[in-house]
Amino acid sequence: MRRNTLRLTCLSRLGAAGLLAGVSLAAIAQSNSNLPIQIESNSADFAQKTGVSTYTGNVHLTRGGLTLTGARLVITRINDRGNVKAVLTGNPAHIDKQPDSTSPERITGHADQLEYTNANATLTLRGDAVLNRAGGDTINSPVITRNLDTGQTQAQGSGGAGANNDGRVRITIQPDSAGEAGS
Repeated sequence: MRRNTLRLTCLSRLGAAGLLAGVSLAAIAQSNSNLPIQIESNSADFAQKTGVSTYTGNVHLTRGGLTLTGARLVITRINDRGNVKAVLTGNPAHIDKQPDSTSPERITGHADQLEYTNANATLTLRGDAVLNRAGGDTINSPVITRNLDTGQTQAQGSGGAGANNDGRVRITIQPDSAGEAGS
């Protein structure tokens, strides 16, 4: 009887620790969503009435651990709460997302166009899109959409020409090196 009580006490403490960790991660994720977007470029044009800003020449957009680079950036303000849609083009445009509280993995990639919406942390790569995860996993596709907070990723083929010359989705998944060590 004493052993069962001790086991329940340990499980209760572990459960409470898990809840506290969940609350901490949720608080950190919320603080990440409040990080400012910073932009550097060679030139900028602002249209206050329309809420559209255009940046050209060696453009760098950063927000926390996310960096997008390219030749031209058009930002459209979605609402008065600071939510924007950013469309970056280049030859190609690049993404580099460092690990943070919302995602422990590094993501890199490139495409003809990157579209980022900060309200839902969604990044869409269009045109000869390539997305790489640390560890060697790769997606090649005409269109790749990823939620940067949850890691949910979708790839769409076009049935036409693209980087693969057939418009198909190509995914490479590397074996788990930790799993192989135990085999």
